[in-house]
Amino acid sequence: MKILVTGAAGFIGSALCHKLVGFGHDLLAIDNFSTYYDVSLKRARINELLKPLKIDVVDLDISDDKKVNSLITESKFDVVINLAAQAGVRLPIKDTDKYVESNLVGFSNILRTTVANKVPYFLYASSSSVYGNRAAIPYTESEQNLHPASFYGATKLANELLTQTLVQNSATVARGLRFFTVYGPWGRPDMAYFRMIANIVSGSEFNFFGDGSVERDFTYIEDAVNSVVALIDELSTRKHGYSDVVNLGGGRPLSMNYLLQTVGRISKKEVKFNRQNSNANDAFKTMSDSTYIQSLIGSKPSTKLEDGIEKTIRWAMREDIAQNLNNWVNSVK
Repeated sequence: MKILVTGAAGFIGSALCHKLVGFGHDLLAIDNFSTYYDVSLKRARINELLKPLKIDVVDLDISDDKKVNSLITESKFDVVINLAAQAGVRLPIKDTDKYVESNLVGFSNILRTTVANKVPYFLYASSSSVYGNRAAIPYTESEQNLHPASFYGATKLANELLTQTLVQNSATVARGLRFFTVYGPWGRPDMAYFRMIANIVSGSEFNFFGDGSVERDFTYIEDAVNSVVALIDELSTRKHGYSDVVNLGGGRPLSMNYLLQTVGRISKKEVKFNRQNSNANDAFKTMSDSTYIQSLIGSKPSTKLEDGIEKTIRWAMREDIAQNLNNWVNSVK
């Protein structure tokens, strides 16, 4: 199949492109190389994961409607996978325009053009952040009590609403991917696990928010991309106008204190941190109900946090990675 992947130089995007080409798909990859964190990390992902497979990443911003329209109209894709977004929940109010530009305007450009050109399949990154703090635990896709705790989460919920509205009665089939705290090698330097590991490898400063009782349903990157590939295949069985959302999580919530202890135990080093007040944009707990994804593809993310963190620490201790960790962590806008 001919597939467009946006956000291809990002954490999940680069890993997914690597996986898709391995299955023989014809891929076009785009990214706007946002400076939210040091673009050298994105370049390093491309050099390691994509260039050896002859995947070039085109510099294109999805907020540019004319370029998006031209690309999708001319290329005749079978699948569009939108992973491009302004990530993170902690941007200050003065910077929320970045969420609007990428997650709302850019997303709308991709969605509208995909549907208008009758692209058969559309998948997009949503987030566990759509659930907020009022949804019942574990989170199920049928939950109606959705009140995101962050502006970011609200934009992801808006994506879901826009998609189901526009896809109905169209020639396109759509699926939202509610990712749950994806982690692993080549990850994002704004995430706690990355910053903890950077602290023990290179001494980077680590700010620990709250008392550590916040719990997350951690999803290892390989599990995440394997699930996405399987969900693409399953989506091909659906009829025109179909739209759903799927939790990509294993259903094993663990506290930030446990993450801290795990990094310390595996590395045999103590993570040194500065204690900070908790952030109002953080959900108290995330936990995926994996019943639906298992019914669709017969599996769910299952890598244990301990195993995934061990692999990530080994990656971080590579000389070429270790010497860049400080810059990557400190570059987060």
